[in-house]
Amino acid sequence: MHSVPQSYDAVEPLDLEEFLMSQLRSGDSALMQELGDFPDDDLEVELVEKECRTVRHSVPEEGVELDSHVRDCVQSYTQPWLMVSRRCQGDSWSAYSERASLHKTLQKQTFESDVQPEKLETPVKSPSLAVLSDDSSRTLTSSDFDLRSGLTPDPRVEGLLHFSNHDDLDRFNQEARQVNRHPELFALYPPADEEDAVEIRPIPDCPKEHMGDRIIIRCQAIKFEIDVEPLFATLALYDLREKKKISENFYCDLNSDQFKGFLKPHTPQTDHSTLSRAAIFSITYPSPDIYLVIKIEKVLQQGEISDCAEPYMVMKETDSAKNKEKLEKLRNQSEMFCQRLGRYRMPFAWATVNIMNVISTATLDRDTTDSDSLNGVSLEKRGQLPRRNSERFGTMEDQCNMSAFKPATITISTFCKQEGDRLSDEDLFKFLADIKKFSSLQRRIKTIPGTIRLDVTPVHDNPVACLSTELIPVKPLAEKNVRPVKEVLEFPSSEVYVPHSTYRNLLYVYPQRLNFVNRLTSGGRNITIKIQFMSGEDPSCVMPVIFGKSNGPEFVQEVYTPVTYHNKSPDFYEEVKMVLPARLTERHHLLFTFYHISCQQKQNQTGASETLIGYSWLPILSTDRLQTGQYCLPIALDRLPVNYSLHSPERITPQVPPVKWMESHKGVFNLEIQAVSSVHTQDNHLERFFTLCHALEGGVTFPLRVREEKIPENKLEHELKLSIISLSSSRLEPLVLYLHLVLDKLFTLIMQPMVIAGQTANLAQIAFESVVSIVNSLHNSQELARDQQGRNGLLATYLYWVFRLPDSNELLNTGPGGVGPPTEGRYSTMGRASATTVGTMLLQSRLRSSSNPDIPAPHSAEDTEVKNILSAKVLLHIQGSRMSTYVDVSSHPQSSTGGTRPSNRKQFHEELALQIVVSTGVCRENAYKYAWFFFELLVKSMAQHVSQLEKQDVPRRSRFSDRFKDDVTTIVSVVTAEIGTILVKQQKELEQAEKVNISLAFFLYDLLSLMDRGFVFILVKNYCNQMSTKTVSMPTLISMRLEFLRILCSHEHYLNLSLYFSSPASAPVSPCPSISSQVSLARSLSSPVSLAVPLADCKESVVGGVLRVLLHCLTCNQSTTFLSHCFSTLRALVVKFGDLLFEEEAEQCADLCQKVLQHCSSPVDGNRSQACATLYLIMRYSFSSANNFSRVKMQVTMSLASLVGKSSDFHEEYLRRSLRTILAYAEEDTEMQNTPLPSQVDELLRNLNSILSDTVKMREFQEDPEMLMDLMYRIAKGYQTSPDLRLTWLQNMAEKHKNRKCFTESAMCLVHAAALVAEYLSMLEDHKYLPVGSVTFQNISPNVLEESAVSDDILSPDEDGVCSGQYFTTSGLVGLLKQAAELFSNGGLYETVNEVYKIIMPVLEAHRDFRELVSTHEKLQRAFDNIIQKGHKRMFGTYFRVGFYGAKFGDLDEQEFVYKEPGITHLPEISHRLENFYSQCFGDALEMIKDSKDIDRSKLDANKAYIQITYVEPFFDDYEMKDRLTNFEKNFNLRRFMYTTPFTKAGRPRGELNEQYKRKTILTTMHTFPYIKTRINVIQKEEFDLTPIEVAIEDMQKKTRELAVATHREQPDAKMLQMLLQGSVGATVNQGPLEVAQVFLNEIPADPKLFRHHNKLRLCFKEFIMRCGEAVEKNKHLITLDQKEYQQELKKNYNRLRENLRPMLERKIPELYKPIKPRLGNRDSVKRLSFRRALEENS
Repeated sequence: MHSVPQSYDAVEPLDLEEFLMSQLRSGDSALMQELGDFPDDDLEVELVEKECRTVRHSVPEEGVELDSHVRDCVQSYTQPWLMVSRRCQGDSWSAYSERASLHKTLQKQTFESDVQPEKLETPVKSPSLAVLSDDSSRTLTSSDFDLRSGLTPDPRVEGLLHFSNHDDLDRFNQEARQVNRHPELFALYPPADEEDAVEIRPIPDCPKEHMGDRIIIRCQAIKFEIDVEPLFATLALYDLREKKKISENFYCDLNSDQFKGFLKPHTPQTDHSTLSRAAIFSITYPSPDIYLVIKIEKVLQQGEISDCAEPYMVMKETDSAKNKEKLEKLRNQSEMFCQRLGRYRMPFAWATVNIMNVISTATLDRDTTDSDSLNGVSLEKRGQLPRRNSERFGTMEDQCNMSAFKPATITISTFCKQEGDRLSDEDLFKFLADIKKFSSLQRRIKTIPGTIRLDVTPVHDNPVACLSTELIPVKPLAEKNVRPVKEVLEFPSSEVYVPHSTYRNLLYVYPQRLNFVNRLTSGGRNITIKIQFMSGEDPSCVMPVIFGKSNGPEFVQEVYTPVTYHNKSPDFYEEVKMVLPARLTERHHLLFTFYHISCQQKQNQTGASETLIGYSWLPILSTDRLQTGQYCLPIALDRLPVNYSLHSPERITPQVPPVKWMESHKGVFNLEIQAVSSVHTQDNHLERFFTLCHALEGGVTFPLRVREEKIPENKLEHELKLSIISLSSSRLEPLVLYLHLVLDKLFTLIMQPMVIAGQTANLAQIAFESVVSIVNSLHNSQELARDQQGRNGLLATYLYWVFRLPDSNELLNTGPGGVGPPTEGRYSTMGRASATTVGTMLLQSRLRSSSNPDIPAPHSAEDTEVKNILSAKVLLHIQGSRMSTYVDVSSHPQSSTGGTRPSNRKQFHEELALQIVVSTGVCRENAYKYAWFFFELLVKSMAQHVSQLEKQDVPRRSRFSDRFKDDVTTIVSVVTAEIGTILVKQQKELEQAEKVNISLAFFLYDLLSLMDRGFVFILVKNYCNQMSTKTVSMPTLISMRLEFLRILCSHEHYLNLSLYFSSPASAPVSPCPSISSQVSLARSLSSPVSLAVPLADCKESVVGGVLRVLLHCLTCNQSTTFLSHCFSTLRALVVKFGDLLFEEEAEQCADLCQKVLQHCSSPVDGNRSQACATLYLIMRYSFSSANNFSRVKMQVTMSLASLVGKSSDFHEEYLRRSLRTILAYAEEDTEMQNTPLPSQVDELLRNLNSILSDTVKMREFQEDPEMLMDLMYRIAKGYQTSPDLRLTWLQNMAEKHKNRKCFTESAMCLVHAAALVAEYLSMLEDHKYLPVGSVTFQNISPNVLEESAVSDDILSPDEDGVCSGQYFTTSGLVGLLKQAAELFSNGGLYETVNEVYKIIMPVLEAHRDFRELVSTHEKLQRAFDNIIQKGHKRMFGTYFRVGFYGAKFGDLDEQEFVYKEPGITHLPEISHRLENFYSQCFGDALEMIKDSKDIDRSKLDANKAYIQITYVEPFFDDYEMKDRLTNFEKNFNLRRFMYTTPFTKAGRPRGELNEQYKRKTILTTMHTFPYIKTRINVIQKEEFDLTPIEVAIEDMQKKTRELAVATHREQPDAKMLQMLLQGSVGATVNQGPLEVAQVFLNEIPADPKLFRHHNKLRLCFKEFIMRCGEAVEKNKHLITLDQKEYQQELKKNYNRLRENLRPMLERKIPELYKPIKPRLGNRDSVKRLSFRRALEENS
């Protein structure tokens, strides 16, 4: 053995760039060709336009100067994606698609699994025991099917026996393998599954606007019983579980042109977008409690809602004759109200439907129409859609598949009348909760008859003519003027973590409540609020930004809330949606004007119906921040104060004349404001950060106002740093929403020094730390998804699609007066300072800056290796006098030669690398933990840098400065060390270490396309060396290093690069080869790969190894082509090493026979033909060379027996054909014709055929386990003279039992098998420690003596091939018994486990096998522990007598069996099982007999089959009970069973006590239970009749026994005891003990023959009353405090019973004491006996 080196160093890599340049200079074209055409990097940095859903981007209104933040947002949402790609990247994957047609050139492979013959439904035949008739003439070789006459053999394999020497055979096989072999093997290698392939980095999804699951709801009809006025519908979704409105309102109306005409005066125009009747609703979090609520409004008219609704409730349009005039009058009234009050609405009705119920019902594939009792909602399904699994949140069951339900039509046939005092959302949620709870509307809710019909369909693609929530047309556009579909904005019930990607700026105003109760004037009763959005205080400043409703203008200037008639404190449910101007000022505000509306036009009154009540307002901005949330505003009466809009109404300054306020300036108007905006962050931390960042851009005046604070210029840096630090404190949702913008800003701060008030402020370190903190919190959030490499999805998306280098033009400077960016020199804003001063200032700022690389930071106690790397790095910085990474504009021009290139400005990748290197503490820890982010960030910024340089043709070596390379070297070293540190210190973090390792590999993989490749190779070498020092203690690192290299090797230039490192002999193999590598590998591997092994020189043991490999190949699912070569090689092995195989490898030879036989039953002709040839060859060579054909004969026979007994999928008809083919080989083998081989093969095949015939019969009984076991039992019995086969069939039976969980029977089969082996061993060896044949097994079961039938006159163990299997040895015996013990243990028969081990132990002791003895004693201890713990709780079998009657049963007719069923099996269960099976055989002809009376054959229908099932109990004579003390003993080795049948002389089963007889029937079975099968024939039947008094004696004895057991248990069960007492002394017990005594003991019987019974019953009662007393006393100690009264009642009842019984129990009968003659009689004879008859005989 060579010792493994403790560590090793990787090879020193080549300076690749230098080598390439020298080769190019040499101009040796032949050499260049040999090296391979080295491809260019083809780096692409491209801008890709964003795909826009709508016809144009959503942007602010034109002509407005935007503030910086809004401008940045809009730019972020509209600018193109910046993507970096390499044209050849992934060639190793795309190569497969380019070669997609290669597979068409391949030979088609056939697999057996593809051509499985269809399993024919085998009809359940009428079962018959004819197949089991005891045919003693049957021998092992008899067969009911002649192979020769019925079958044609398969084609034979050519040249099977024609090879004169082994070399010819090998050459033939080798040539056969080369036919049709593909030349380029690796070209066919399939790519790894993306989930498993570590070298595949998933491309993140492109950012897009969030949408939940979407459904379209189309409003088809809204109808009431009468149609007299225009009605308006509002639809919205509500989530009852979250108590939240989860969508904005959708408005539609289906009014006729006539009714629209009523409203003409109030409708200036009708825009196309308002004609919509269909809406797309989005649901992000489906829940079972989402309701669609439809509110109906009408034009305001005089009267309460109830008055206005009454005509709808009592009249019908259909009764037109009756109601014609009334309806006409109503229409005229309506027209009048519309013209006068058309701009005002009033609440009228509402309806709801659980939308998720509709979807889940439509998902289930039912074609019936469902009716939902709620609201009379009915549902019709239309069309078919494919089902797919819902990918979304698991809150809904699978049936709520939001995208795959069938289109459905909802019909709602009941409306609820709106209640004027219950209009709020809180009231609505109460209604919905009641509906959910009671599944119907409560009586108190008044209903209006009517119909709403809605169509609901899932949205897959955007429908045509769709409008976004901002009313921008969505693609695809409609060709003609189609009614539009509106997208309804969702208000998700929970947070959604998807960054903003479109400009959206909407405001929702919700007036909620007015409280005018204390107002004395009666003016304010029909109150409406006019709502306007104002840009100033002049009435002309009203802005048309409010979205219109249906059939009107798209945008309006004002909106009025619906009026609740005569209500001074109305609730409102209005939602007012507005589009916010992009630039808001302190003058923008919401104005609320409150009016009383006169519904009735008074005489002499003309003009307005409005009476002004007052005003209120709400400034949109408060300290420059958008106002949202709940407000309670006061109302100013009469007039608005001057400059009111600058203050909120609560804080208005005192005025002259003073302002009159309602309710003394108290808040009386409640409202809520919500914004859905992608420019207003609505988060303090984010808002502060953005505001301060924009202050740096100039154009602001100091002091700067941020919310309540004023920040002077000299505090700006400090405040900005604070705001950067607190970014990670933002709530997760807003942080995610603005993630792209936040990261862009932070990267700008990292990149550029700020000049604030003439001082340079370097914010790079603090900005970097903030980025790390954000990266950490996003990774740690449970809410956010990661990919398989542990990358946070949002960050990966940002890096891939969004990130771009911070723009160099965005230099952030503010001069003393907030001057903008400078025009020349970078620092000109610092005033007139000279270049020297600038340099000094920069140096100072660098020293002050916390990101100074030259000052060593304090280290935590980290890995010493990391310390060393960093300290070396710091030293290097100092030596290099690394003052600053940015230099004055006048710096040196760019140098194109190698070495350090001074740059005239900071490069982002350099600054980022520096920050990673100098980071400390938690920041450093997290930067390395999530290194993937910073690596990908570095790579993308480097790629953009390289892209700019490429335009200037800069060579690879000069792309990056030496300083940057140093930093990269440090980062790679530290990360490598970090991986080791994680593994040493935190074993739990193994997964984390693996992810860091993968990200490092990808980093170097990417650098190969960007940097000097020689430099990258050095990094790889350093990594390998660093890792190898750790591998000794950490094997995990080896696999990590392999993953690392696997990723590097997946580089598209892998092979070209590796050519420079290796000679052709050691060419490395890429795990995912690219095209060039495939060609080279295919060439090097083009030598033939041979299956055969040259074994001539090998040792014997190798043959066994090779055979194992080949047998394993036969077990796998292989193609026919492969199997043909595999069989050829097997045959070569048999021909060359047959003698070795058959002598030394007996067990493997058996395995070989079994595998080959299995293929003989293959449905594929080729496989079958090869298997037949191989099996015949095995027979031939075992006969001729090894001369032990009998062994192979036995092994083949046993293999087949095992195959048919255990395997359910072999094909008997194909196997039979194979037997015929083997017979043909024997007949055609001319060499062997004069030997006994053909006749021996013939005999063997007849045996096999016979086994097959048994199998066919077994197939008939697959569904009837008892019949199947009977058949297998019979087959096993047929092999009584062939121990090997009997053993195999016993094992087959054991397997079948085990599969049915009949563990005890399975164990018994193995015990019988062990007894068989013991019989054989006892003939062969005389060892005291071995069992003396099957006699030794009697204690386990007397049945085992059957196995002693095999005596030495039948069997000669030394005959070759007989008893040659692995089980006919001492270890085989022990193995069988250990399996049996395990199964007994599973079956709960722990006592038997002990008996089994009694046989095993002497063998183990004789062999001094102490290890096994320890294990055995542990198992015994477990068994005895189980007996103690489970004792009486164990459930043993339940037994039933089953009788079969009727000629249809064939041999089963009049047969009776006792069936053993599992522990607690009730009569209906077994009855149901048998009825199910036999009704398949006989259909309606089967009848189950329900009682247990004797069967009278004359009364049975000859055309029917009858089954009678009776519950039976084990029966023991008194003398037996002395030995059967435990529960186990009363349930083991059972042979006699009893059942009782009650009857009366009158023929009824039951009668009064004095006429109730009972018949006891005792059955005896052929074998004892448990046995090797679960049903045993009944061979004897005895019956006894008991007289009424004997029945009474037996009942009283049973009661007494139960009481005694319950009283004297170690741990008495109070409930059980009380139940028994209740049945014994309870006052109300019918036919109870007292009644029994009164019937039988009240008078002395007239018949002296009954004296003995009378006295026996009297003595029974004496003992009974004594036991009752003990039980009552015992109960006293068991009761709880609350049962005292119950105990007293029991005691009282007991005393009463005892007193009542006393006179009957004290009376004696003197005649009883006369002597009587002894009784003679045989209990065992099968005749009717009774005590009465015995008495008559005696007298």
